[in-house]
Amino acid sequence: MKIQIDRNIYSDSCIDKAIYNLSDRFSISRSLISPTLEELSVVVKGSNYNDTMIERTVIDVLNDFKLRDTIEKETHEIRVILYAKAFGDFDDIRDSDLE
Repeated sequence: MKIQIDRNIYSDSCIDKAIYNLSDRFSISRSLISPTLEELSVVVKGSNYNDTMIERTVIDVLNDFKLRDTIEKETHEIRVILYAKAFGDFDDIRDSDLE
């Protein structure tokens, strides 16, 4: 089965993580069709999946990793501040040190 992925929506890292996460169920190869479009060739490993189930599973995992990436980006600065305050001499920390 082939699934086309819009690279404007899913980053290269997101696609890599999703493929790795699915590697116990599927063999997946990637082909770049254009700078903004990628095609995944999916082969099921021994389980009984139909095309709809394969596509839904791949999209669900892609969406999961996209959300994880979004959360990481949105909370990065907060985590840096918390780490710095937890493990450093926070009296000497300035905002410019965290950028």
